[in-house]
Amino acid sequence: MLKCIDMANNSKRSHHIYESDFAFLVKAAVYLLLGTLWIGWQGHRWLPVGVVIGFALSKVEILRINRKIEYALLVVGALLGLYSLGLTLFF
Repeated sequence: MLKCIDMANNSKRSHHIYESDFAFLVKAAVYLLLGTLWIGWQGHRWLPVGVVIGFALSKVEILRINRKIEYALLVVGALLGLYSLGLTLFF
């Protein structure tokens, strides 16, 4: 005999959180600007501190966009910061 299972009762319901386009752009700008932050020593950039901070902030739920987008924005920001288009703190 075949047993019929009601999939509607067993399925997990996903809750989608919708945000405005402005909120998405602000979060994207924050990740891009964080990626441009570097620490330098003796005239050379050697630590992308903004990327480290950005990775830590990617775990905060209020700043979540999409993990792949967040990481891509951090890498692009780090590359921009490496070529003198970002903020470098020299010590």
